[in-house]
Amino acid sequence: MPLPLSVYFITRNEELRLPESIAKVQGWVDEIIVVDSGSVDRTCEIAREAGARVVHRDWQGFACQKAYAASLCRNDWVLDLDADEVLSDTLVRNIQALFASPMPQDVAGYRMRWVLSPPIQGHPFRHDKSKKILRLYNRKRAMIVAERDSNNDRPQVQEGRVLELKGDVLHRTLVSLEQMERKYCQLSSEQARYMHGKGRRISSIRLFAEFPVKFLKYYLLHRQVLNGWFGLSVAITAANRNFMRLAKARELQLMDELNRRQ
Repeated sequence: MPLPLSVYFITRNEELRLPESIAKVQGWVDEIIVVDSGSVDRTCEIAREAGARVVHRDWQGFACQKAYAASLCRNDWVLDLDADEVLSDTLVRNIQALFASPMPQDVAGYRMRWVLSPPIQGHPFRHDKSKKILRLYNRKRAMIVAERDSNNDRPQVQEGRVLELKGDVLHRTLVSLEQMERKYCQLSSEQARYMHGKGRRISSIRLFAEFPVKFLKYYLLHRQVLNGWFGLSVAITAANRNFMRLAKARELQLMDELNRRQ
């Protein structure tokens, strides 16, 4: 019998990466929800072939899309996955074992290790810093706050404990540097609009310090230095995304000031 668990994805043009991700949950979860924002490739077809329910929704930002996807689920327990994330075999077994007995009533969710995985195209990429993220959660005790353009698309715990589950979520985010640059351009624009909407002021000191500080973070702390030229490229691209979100927010503030003077 399938587990009383819903898995949801948000997608757009993910025909390359969705098949591997959806195959890892296909057959043992109760339902798969895919909220698509206008794919023009085979993303929706692939999802339907895997037995998923596919719903179209125009892009509202990461948090809004995920909150909407979670609202479509019929189970209290949900698993939040991106199309470029693949569950390890160990994590699949541990999730299945978790549901073999009644779930604890005081637990809001489970964190799992999130690891940047080598790109699909086989670049010589092996090193990055891992982190723990909350992806398996009970919708009665945790929720994603639907704020337009917000990049805070992680569940916020309302009540209950958060435990850890052994196993990895393999992040297949790097298809190519071009794809990474396009994704970060969209993300930095959304983050800038969100910061501007919240009235956050961007100081010149922070603007000038952002790129070198974030570059050192990705290159040294995240160990991209071990990935040679490709790691250098990843660190520069990631640091530039952080810089551009601030620069774009500062630009929006300047435009507001100019409009007020007119």
